[in-house]
Amino acid sequence: MESVGTSALSELDLRLLHALQIHPRAPWTVVGEALGVSAPTVARRWARLHEAGHAWVTAYHPQLHQGTHDPVSAYVAAECAPGTAAEAAHALARHPEVLSVELTAGACDLFITVGARDRAALADYLLGPLGQVPGLRRLTTSWVTRLWLEGSRWRLRTLDRTEARTLRDAADTALPRPRPAPSGERDPVDARMIALLAEDGRTSYARLADACGVTEATARRRLAALLRAGRLALRCDVSWEAAGWPVTATLWARVPGDRLEETARALTTLPQARLVASCVGEADLVLGLWLPAPSEVHRVAAQLARRFPGVEVVRWLTGLRSVKRIGRLLDSEGRAAGWIPRAD
Repeated sequence: MESVGTSALSELDLRLLHALQIHPRAPWTVVGEALGVSAPTVARRWARLHEAGHAWVTAYHPQLHQGTHDPVSAYVAAECAPGTAAEAAHALARHPEVLSVELTAGACDLFITVGARDRAALADYLLGPLGQVPGLRRLTTSWVTRLWLEGSRWRLRTLDRTEARTLRDAADTALPRPRPAPSGERDPVDARMIALLAEDGRTSYARLADACGVTEATARRRLAALLRAGRLALRCDVSWEAAGWPVTATLWARVPGDRLEETARALTTLPQARLVASCVGEADLVLGLWLPAPSEVHRVAAQLARRFPGVEVVRWLTGLRSVKRIGRLLDSEGRAAGWIPRAD
């Protein structure tokens, strides 16, 4: 197995979290069998990790994965007046349109991910409420055109191949791989189900059924249909401090047009990569990394320079503190501390 660095969690905790990264709604019997422990043991471990804010499962719209949708998300680099960055970050975290916000060192003070139900709503937010937050001085926006890699595909790498394959096979059976999402509005039942799963992706079918006014069988069928259609994705998130990956870095780059797709695909193979996105704006490509130590920033930067000599870095940001991640409010150690529902 590959080491993930110093961690505040036990080896079994990390293996459990890797299992849920592969299959976020896996029954405890399946997880226990894959890890070689009892179902009650993994259930108790998860309850402890979840209650402490070290890990959580969430659902969200996998926008732009296939590169076919109208742009509905963007990355914003924000410069703040001296002494106002933390206050601005916490104010932004309360905005439903702000999916994630991180305090950074480097070419700007904040790295913000914004999302909305459609391009018009996103423009309304960027031109209105975002710029009205006290302390913000200069905003640079890059519209996302395709997500090549995002957090649901990042792994702790604490399971061996056999264990990981067992979970993948179970996920393929229970939660089929999504296909490109069809157009059309969600009905109220789907919308309610998505909202519940966004707050807690492991919400039981019984609770989903009760809250949506349907049977458990219908709730199961609806969730499977949403996942099959690519209208919903599930992911297990972890506190990076506890998991042993305490350093985040984000690179904004210019890439020759005829090499953009090739470069993006190559970057998705980096074990440190958590985000790879094609953009329109200051950057053609945004790369997000999770690293086990600050010194790794230099090593990865040198590796990227050797492997991709035609890529021009326009911003290199090192994370100081994440305040919000995909709707989840975080404390100073990256633990879940609250929830802000999405705008759409």
